[in-house]
Amino acid sequence: MKKIYLSIVVVAVSASSFAQSLQEQTIMQQTVTSAVARDVVLPAHNSALTDPTDTLGFDELGAQLIQYGSNSGYVFGTNELVDPTQGSQFNLEYARGFIVNDPFTVIGAGFIFGSKEDVSGAPVAAEARLYNIAPNRAIGTQTSTAPDADGPAASVLASADLAFADADTTFPNITWVDFDSEAWVPSDFIIGLNIAALYNGANPADTLALLADADGDSDGDYTFTRIGLSPTSPASQTLWAKSGVLLVDGLANNLAIFAVVAESPNSIEEQGFLNGVKATMFPNPAVSSDNVTIQYGLETAAKNVELSIVNVNGQVVYTSAEGAKASGLYNLNVPAGTLSSGSYIYVLNADGARIAKRMEILK
Repeated sequence: MKKIYLSIVVVAVSASSFAQSLQEQTIMQQTVTSAVARDVVLPAHNSALTDPTDTLGFDELGAQLIQYGSNSGYVFGTNELVDPTQGSQFNLEYARGFIVNDPFTVIGAGFIFGSKEDVSGAPVAAEARLYNIAPNRAIGTQTSTAPDADGPAASVLASADLAFADADTTFPNITWVDFDSEAWVPSDFIIGLNIAALYNGANPADTLALLADADGDSDGDYTFTRIGLSPTSPASQTLWAKSGVLLVDGLANNLAIFAVVAESPNSIEEQGFLNGVKATMFPNPAVSSDNVTIQYGLETAAKNVELSIVNVNGQVVYTSAEGAKASGLYNLNVPAGTLSSGSYIYVLNADGARIAKRMEILK
């Protein structure tokens, strides 16, 4: 990735709010220079799918997924912003928040990537991370003088390496990763993608970019970027900000980052909502001769509800377009024989709300 010098606007943050290595530098902003959009295609009703390009239909991500670029790299990917007087500022990690009203056990994450390039010839792994949400952990506005917004807590609850070769850029495939250990979260949480190692000490950087939806598809309160003066800066010498703060004209959208949570032993009636939806499956594990029932609940009415099942490679193997639904509980039956033995993730999407859980099919 080339180092490109450009005119920079700065956000004045007091030295006392920065980690030690950032005390002499203000936050630099960049301008979005490109936005390559790809349409999200809605699935057919109750169809068994075999084409690996079929999509999940992520309603919460709006009608399009977009790869944003700037003069210094990807807005949500490898990005080194350089100023002749202040030096470099690297985007090291991206994160998305999830709002829940009950505890959950988080077991993994999913990402939709737009592009990647092996520049070094030996790219290392990125890292998926799980955090609690904590107050005063991120720069919240372009007039903030100290971290004043919710953001990722200091401690990482769980993590997993994501090999560069495994990052699938075939749209709209999802790259799934299991955390090294399951983590119980009592309330709202955040999933991040740490790409610091891809810079190879900044010489040269292997590039990787996440997709996101359009400006205005969210309020931007739970989309975060971690910045530092060096790719090797320890976490204590880096800073989180709402992603829109780092752009001259702002940006309020959702990153294509998803959470996978464990099945609950409780009935669907007793389970809490995650971002306004909940779901359970039985039997789980099931055998291929079973009729599988997926129950789901909506906290509020939704104009468009979809249920999809994806395999471990991120390919959609079954989908049901449920259409408009009032708030309440619903049952969906997946016919016996639809799924062969193996591990899957079932995904419920309802207007801006999503939950994903693991399912097992035995012989």
